[in-house]
Amino acid sequence: MEYNDIEVEEELGDNIPDNVIENFSYTSVDNGSIIFRLYSQRAENYSQKNETILEKVVFREYNSKNEIVTEGTAAKGLIHTDSDDAELTGSLIIYSAENEAEITADYLYWNDAEKTLRGSDKGKVILLKDSGTQISGSGFTGNLKTKIFNFERDVKGIYHYEDD
Repeated sequence: MEYNDIEVEEELGDNIPDNVIENFSYTSVDNGSIIFRLYSQRAENYSQKNETILEKVVFREYNSKNEIVTEGTAAKGLIHTDSDDAELTGSLIIYSAENEAEITADYLYWNDAEKTLRGSDKGKVILLKDSGTQISGSGFTGNLKTKIFNFERDVKGIYHYEDD
């Protein structure tokens, strides 16, 4: 190998994955209980960029009784490994058993520290509750701590009043 070959490898270094894993599985455990599982048909890890790119993603969040509280699928995912933030794209569906609601979109950004979801500025997001409420629009934001969801534009839908 010549010096020039080494130089080329270093230039391409951040565009070449450190590793590629087929049928990737990730499990997060806290005090002996599973709290999160992620499956992907393919995972590419780029340590220099602090990114993992996922294809055909399935994820599940569990409560302390080992029951699924949230589950979802997406065609692609991008995990920012330095923050645990994530971008999910393509045929994205998330269902929350706790909130009895489903979110569908082509793009969502998950901010892990703030526990918030954000859609793209112009991308359509649909919120469908088990009660029959269906709201769609663009400029979506959702705060999972406060359970407050907002749409900025093109909002339409049907609201079914739920008597608590």
